[in-house]
This record gives sequence, structure tokens and C-alpha cells, in this order.
Amino acid sequence: MTCHGDDTRRQRSARLRAGLMAAAAATALLAAVCGPAPVGASPTPGSAAAAGGYLYWSNTTGRITKPGNGVIVRARLNGTDVNQKFITGATLPGMVLVYGKYLYWANIAPLQVGAGTIGRARLNGTDVDQKFITGASRPVGVTAAGGYLYWANGATGTIGRARLNGTDVHQRFIVTAQPNGPDAVVAGFGHLYWANDYNIGRANINGTGVNQAFIAVPHGPSGDAGLAVNSRHIYWTDEVGKEIGRANLNGTGVNQAFITGASWPDAIAATSRYLYWTNQNSRSIGRARLNGTDVNQSFVTRKDFGQLHGVAVNPAWR
Repeated sequence: MTCHGDDTRRQRSARLRAGLMAAAAATALLAAVCGPAPVGASPTPGSAAAAGGYLYWSNTTGRITKPGNGVIVRARLNGTDVNQKFITGATLPGMVLVYGKYLYWANIAPLQVGAGTIGRARLNGTDVDQKFITGASRPVGVTAAGGYLYWANGATGTIGRARLNGTDVHQRFIVTAQPNGPDAVVAGFGHLYWANDYNIGRANINGTGVNQAFIAVPHGPSGDAGLAVNSRHIYWTDEVGKEIGRANLNGTGVNQAFITGASWPDAIAATSRYLYWTNQNSRSIGRARLNGTDVNQSFVTRKDFGQLHGVAVNPAWR
């Protein structure tokens, strides 16, 4: 993912080297089968819970590295009741995750190695802790499964892990193939997936069986950023191609242009009915049905949106 601006590969690479990355959305939408209820899986369509769900995303206004300049935004799943200051005090917040009773996010800045944090709050916006986990290195993505949190350390090319209570922190749980990345990490059905820019890596949830090129992305470097999974597919955002890609969970059936027409798409989230993604250049939230129809690139948009990054879904108020 990249900060908002001219979408050229040269500028994006420069921003990445400078460390001004912001999160891919790659929210953890399904936990491993041994974990709690899948994240992002919607209740039965038409149920009371489905009507009361929320959409969350991270936003930064003003100077992106200014401490406390980032917010977590909340809106209803139909795009109404946008609360731009649902949670305040983040610093260049990246990916956003709904898991269990909590909301998690990556604080990318400060940009020094070991200075990033993982924030946490209850789903109603209380008990905010911007330093729930410390010592990360420009963290971008965050996911959870099987009693653990995982995050992508963009400055060291690693995936970190800790218990859900914030203990047993391991900043180099998996070493990826991208020194300046990965952008996103997402968990689903016993596996971790991460965005290596030029491909999608995969490993078992315990860190074994690492495959750095599980899915190749045709556009090469400066490609995939955000990731999401559901029971059948893995989805990714392609910033350069301005597309949403899709493949089967086993890596087959790759469709790089599953959804087109996005505006520098960054993070992505999936429910049992819809996909949601952040369009950085148009400063909007896009939405489409899981089959790729009913595409709306401006599902939620406002003039006061700044740097939109991570996106996550809570299908039922808890």
C-alpha cells in the first residue's frame, strides 16, 4: 500500500523506502478452524445481527507522521452514520482488524525500527490502548487466529506474533521474501497469507511450510497490497493495476482482474455477501458483491477523508 498521491511506480517505491507505508487491508476475516468465530463472516442475511453491523477503517488527516494524527472511523454497513473520530490518537494507522470482542490496528509511525505498535480497543470504542503491543517495525497488516495476533513488520520483512493478551511477543515469527514489506497478512483455515508485492506467500498457522510464491501476481513489483479470505477464495488489491484479484484458497483459478476500476486500492475485507476496499486516490470505500457484480467504487465518500488505509467489518454488534 502507499500513501495518497501520484500513483507512479517510482514515487511508490520511494515512499516505501522512506517507510511511509500505510496499511493494507488485509483484515483477518476468517480465523483458523481452531480459533474463535470467523472475522468478517456475516450472519444469516436479513437477520437482526446483519442489520446492526459496522464497517471500520483507518484514516490519517494532516501530516501523516504527526503523533496522534490518525483515527479509526466507523459507519454502518449501509454506509451511513459515519463517525470520523470513533477512536482517536493513532499514528499513521494501517490495517484494521475485528476479532472477538476487540478492534485492533497497526500504528505504522514512528518509522524507526522497533518503534511501531499494535493498538487495541473494545468494539464500542472504549478501553483504547495505542501501545497494546510494542516493538514492531513499521507494522502494516494485522490478523488473528487460534489464540494469536499476527502482524506484518514492513521495515524488517517479517511477520510478528503474540498471544491475544499481548504476551509472548515474537517479532520475527516468519521471515518473508520482501525486505521492505510485506504490506498485509491475513489468516484463514489453518494458514497465514501475506502480500510480498510481487506475489502472495503462504505458511501454516504455526509458521511451518513457508511458500514465498504461493500465488504469483502478473504485474510484478509494486502490485498486491491488501488481502482478505473467506471459505472459498482469497482476494487481493492491486494498486498498480487498479484491480481486485481473486483465486481459490488452494492457489488455483487466479483472476487478476476480478474487479476493475478501483483508484489505487489498498486494504480489502470480505463478508459472506460483500467485498469492501479502500480507494486511496479517490478517498472512498468501494463495495461489490462476492461474485464481482454491483461494483460501487464510491460506496462511502466524504470530502474530509484523508489517508484511507485498513478496512474491517463487524457483521453483528456485540
